[in-house]
Order: sequence, then structure tokens, then C-alpha cells
Amino acid sequence: MIVLNSQFYMEHSQVTHLYEEQNQWLDSVLLSANGYKHVVVFQHIPWFLYEAHEEKDPYFNIEPVERNRMLNKLYDGGVRYIFCGHYHRNAGGKFKDLELVVTSAIGSQLGSDKSGFRVVKVYEDKISHEYLALEDVPKQVTL
Repeated sequence: MIVLNSQFYMEHSQVTHLYEEQNQWLDSVLLSANGYKHVVVFQHIPWFLYEAHEEKDPYFNIEPVERNRMLNKLYDGGVRYIFCGHYHRNAGGKFKDLELVVTSAIGSQLGSDKSGFRVVKVYEDKISHEYLALEDVPKQVTL
């Protein structure tokens, strides 16, 4: 599991040294993750909302040049799942066979999704995930 401070990719003009440090750290982590069955990234701001080639939204996604550079870096490093938030709605899409999953909020909703959370199950050969509205949460989650 890799956790990124995605704010650096949205705007880093005041913290360029931290942006560069994170990128150097990420390069070393991706190299050492070679051969892992699952390399998963968690971050707040999504690279895109629905399509990797979508336009830049003023607030909710990362600009296309940085997005493309980083998605290629992550993909080449073996990442196949990226989990994000920030949008306060469920969204997501694919970049090649890398799945980007945007999970809605447990609190304030901006769309029609109900407050909830995402259950992510990691298996030997796959990862599955499901968004559960609070009113639909089962008493137990079967693995």
C-alpha cells in the first residue's frame, strides 16, 4: 500500500521541495514493489473523475499533463488500483487496466449518493470493492 499526498500534484508552487521529495520517495517505493501481487495507492484528490483524458475540473481533479505523467509512472510501477475521495460522490474509471476508484463521503454529500463508506477486500488473485450506504451496512462483512 502506498499513500500519496495528492495535494502536491494539484498545487506545489509553495512546497516544491516536498513535491520533489515525495516523487523521489515514490520512485524508490515503486522499484522495491516489483514482484508484489498487489500495489495499491490511496490518496485524497483523484487524478480524474471518470476518464483519464477528461478536462481539468477547477477543483476536483488534477491537471492533464501531471495526471498523465503520474498515471504512467504508477502503472509502470505495477499499480492497478488507486482509491481516492475529495469528490463527495462516487466516481471512477480506468487508465489501461488500472482502476481509479473515487469514494463518496460519510458526511456531506454533493451528489445523489447516500452517506457511506467503501469496503475493500484483498484476495490472493484480485481486489474487490463495494460502496455501502450507512443504511445498508450489514452486521458483518464476509471475507
